[in-house]
Amino acid sequence: MSRFQIDALVDPQSLPRIAGFFAQRAIIPAEMIMRVAGERMEIEVAVPGLEPARAEVIAAKLGEVFAILDARVAAPV
Repeated sequence: MSRFQIDALVDPQSLPRIAGFFAQRAIIPAEMIMRVAGERMEIEVAVPGLEPARAEVIAAKLGEVFAILDARVAAPV
C-alpha cells in the first residue's frame, strides 16, 4: 500500500484537484483523509498495488499541482 502525504493550501478546490489527479490516471484510492491545520490542509491518500517507483513519480507530479505545497510517499512502517 502506497501512502501519499500531501500538504495543500486551505482551498475548497484542493481536495477535488487531488482526487481528480488520481481519477485521470484510473487510480482508485482505498482511503483519503483530510484535516485542516492552520493555513494548510494535511491530506493522506492510500493507494493499493502501486510499484514504489511509480508512487514516487506520482508524488513528484502531485507536487506540481496548483495549491499543493508538498507531496511525498510515506516510508512504510
